[in-house]
Amino acid sequence: MRLLNKSGIQIRLLVAAFFMVSSVAFALQLAGVQITRNFMQKRFSDRISFLAKYLALNAEVGVLINDREGLESLALHLLGEEDVGRVTILDNQNTMLVDIQRKVSNPISSVETPVTFKKAGDENLLFSKPSTNPFLSKSQEHIQIIGKVRIIYSTHGIDLLMEEITKKFLMLSGFLAIIGGVVFFFISRPMVKEVRKLADGAEEVGKGDLNYRADIGSLPETRKLSMAFNNMLDSLEQNRFKLDEANSRMVRHQALAEVGKFSLMIAHEIKNPLGIIKSSFDMLRKDYAIPRDNQFSYYIEDEIRHVNSLVEDFLAFSRPSEAVFRQIDLTTMLTEICNRFQLMYDNNSQVSFSREQVLEQPFFAQADEALLTRSISNLLKNAYESIGDKGNIFVTVDISSHNEWCMRVADTGPGISAKDMDRIFDPFYTTKIKGSGLGLAFVKQAVSAHGGNVTAENRPGGGSIFTIIIPGMG
Repeated sequence: MRLLNKSGIQIRLLVAAFFMVSSVAFALQLAGVQITRNFMQKRFSDRISFLAKYLALNAEVGVLINDREGLESLALHLLGEEDVGRVTILDNQNTMLVDIQRKVSNPISSVETPVTFKKAGDENLLFSKPSTNPFLSKSQEHIQIIGKVRIIYSTHGIDLLMEEITKKFLMLSGFLAIIGGVVFFFISRPMVKEVRKLADGAEEVGKGDLNYRADIGSLPETRKLSMAFNNMLDSLEQNRFKLDEANSRMVRHQALAEVGKFSLMIAHEIKNPLGIIKSSFDMLRKDYAIPRDNQFSYYIEDEIRHVNSLVEDFLAFSRPSEAVFRQIDLTTMLTEICNRFQLMYDNNSQVSFSREQVLEQPFFAQADEALLTRSISNLLKNAYESIGDKGNIFVTVDISSHNEWCMRVADTGPGISAKDMDRIFDPFYTTKIKGSGLGLAFVKQAVSAHGGNVTAENRPGGGSIFTIIIPGMG
């Protein structure tokens, strides 16, 4: 103190600046560390809560049907997160369905989220036919808790990060105390600016903009924080896609499994009695000499054929035979299909069937001839039904530069509406009054089994075009 009293103003200003900057820097250090800690803990907690809610949403079907394998797949995806140490899924009786864990560092925390199931009235929305009423009010929905998801995670990473940030702040405080208040001003300004950007970015993310990415700043602390912030968002986005894909696969597999079970019931409860009905009707018509042109007789036979066709389509799609690949000439196969189709519908003079642009040279591929024959026949049948009693059907084939067999079936019908274009290959989706919605789904299933693709588009002059692409032999 005596030395300070004897010092000049320059020393006093230097000392005052040193203590002032040191005090301000120390205060800023405390405030900055606390703000950053609160921010990181909140974002980290929000992230884990989001993952828990997302897992609970995707686990709804698995908990309902007790699909431990599917739930375990979801839990393993979540366990891939760096800080997640344990994932537990329980039903509403607290029976543990999935419990997967790995060792993580202390300290640890946990979050728990209920698994809920929405029902409209007393109807089960998972297995029942979707409602055609788009105006179902929210008051008619009931939410039932069917289980819960518990995630145990480590906050050790945050502690390490905060220790590193604290060390950086201390170094910055000493540097600012040495160079004085002026330099402090020039250093603090970009730091505050970048922190503000991060805070604004966090606010944007909090509003739902998960595509936001923070700019990488110039300061080491904010750069590391920005990178951690961006990595967190990237991780959330990647896991969201993975969970979506896993959920889609699980739902589709479950749906196909239910279709397979239902097909067995159809075979027993409908197909066999239907054969008895057909045989009995033939005997009655013979005993009572009912003529074949009798209107009521025609209606009965037509409906029997229709029901039998629906059952056959359902069984073929739900229990597809395993493809048996062998080398076949697709040109010869298509020629035989077109010949049979032309003979079948040749009595309708108002329908024009053209295959002038079909290539005549052989094209060999490894394929299942029965599956492709039925697929192409389905497309020809759909084309004939779409044009009605009058119109044109065109079949063309060309070979792509990648040695792919590209066959197109075009018609002059009404075409495909925009609302149906994205769903025409979905199982059970149909625009026909008596359609099963499985014809095009079977085509896609069969063509995909050959490593090919089938697409649909509208014809410029009116009508539709369906394209089947099959890879040739290398």
